[in-house]
Amino acid sequence: SEWLVMDKLDHATGVRTKMGKLNIGIHIVPKTIADTIPAGLGRTDPNANPYLPPPSGRLKFSLNPFVMGSELCGPKLCAQFTCCLICTGFILLMIFCSPVFNFVIALLSPQLKKLNPFS
Repeated sequence: SEWLVMDKLDHATGVRTKMGKLNIGIHIVPKTIADTIPAGLGRTDPNANPYLPPPSGRLKFSLNPFVMGSELCGPKLCAQFTCCLICTGFILLMIFCSPVFNFVIALLSPQLKKLNPFS
């Protein structure tokens, strides 16, 4: 195997900027050996000659916004953000539903006074 230097050419200045390295290896074998040692395409079965491990550090896609938030921000920050959203939603619910609560209390207060033996 050999390391290849990956670079980018800036056409305006003509300067090449180093972007990283790529390790590449090629195995050339006779057809008879290739037929006796099966290998799948990419990571499909049989995953051998050479074994290709599953990729690590990739983003897992989900339609669940909490799972995606956890993937993008991390579980701790996602939990804090979710807690702030729930508290904000509860406060907004209390603000916008206060006329309904006042109406229910006004309806029930005469009946509650009848049930109170100390009044």
